[in-house]
Amino acid sequence: MMKNFNLIKTLLLLTLVIYPAVPATAQMQIASKNTDSTHSLYKSARKQFLNFTPDGFRNSIELYQSIIIKDPGFAPAYSGLSEVYSFLGNYKLHIKEDYEEPYSKSYYNLKKALKLAPGSLETKRALAINYLHLRWLTRAKKEANSIIANHPSSPEAYYVFWSSTGKHPDSAYIKKSLELNPNYIPAHIELGTSYFFKKRDYRKAAEHYSKSLEIADSPQLRDYLGTTLRTQGRLTQAIEQYEHAIELDQNFALAYMNIGITKYYMKKYEDAISYLNKAVAININHPESFFFLASSHELSNNKSLALKNYGYFLELSLNDNRYHDYVQKAKNSYNKLKN
Repeated sequence: MMKNFNLIKTLLLLTLVIYPAVPATAQMQIASKNTDSTHSLYKSARKQFLNFTPDGFRNSIELYQSIIIKDPGFAPAYSGLSEVYSFLGNYKLHIKEDYEEPYSKSYYNLKKALKLAPGSLETKRALAINYLHLRWLTRAKKEANSIIANHPSSPEAYYVFWSSTGKHPDSAYIKKSLELNPNYIPAHIELGTSYFFKKRDYRKAAEHYSKSLEIADSPQLRDYLGTTLRTQGRLTQAIEQYEHAIELDQNFALAYMNIGITKYYMKKYEDAISYLNKAVAININHPESFFFLASSHELSNNKSLALKNYGYFLELSLNDNRYHDYVQKAKNSYNKLKN
């Protein structure tokens, strides 16, 4: 997986060598019809994208593509597509689904935008987002700083700068991003996550996730809010959020997994097993599903299934430091059950 991820990063680097940045005065060398209807469609596409929902992404992609069919020289449509696909790829990477296709499409459209309008705000914004999602944080910071210098009213630029410099919840950059656009959902999501992990301030985390949900509903946001509630011990309310996520997307594996984990904490092991089995049937790439499935079977006195699932968990997570504590517990349980 990482080999392909690094391949996409290499392709982007080659693109930048071929199309180095030039001043904005030299952009738009390829003729564009640039009509009022084109700009109207572009605004509609961007509005859909800024919902940051599965439907919003699909709708924005269709609108951007319709612009390109009518006006192949309209650079912002390519930048817009690159941005959408970059966020989509980053999301799929996070939920451990196939991210290669959206990242490749993001690269393809960014290359088009760089050829048509390398110095435009839209192209530079898409480039900064790509750098951020590909974990080139120094490049992301530099590009965001360049945008801020020339376009100080860009909320995305402050968000990228903040995201590439540590994501501290008290940073002036994330506050500026939300001051410029109080409805910029990625800023609320990442700020909520920053409060969750960096300050253990679950109330503030829930506040930002809830704010995002007021703007636009999505399975991801429901899952984030549910986990924040579960961490606070509000298990029934957490399950309600996960169930909402499943209503929005019946194939959202994380929600089934998190209901299973919550049922486990409620000591309802048979229910936990049922939901965790649904989770792994949809997506086998989440080690936590197998750990809690194994532990539920162990506590239900099903030795063979406990061993089997601990084995799956260790196979997926043995070299991943994020699961260090779970790995130690799994090894101890596996050895105990094996003897």
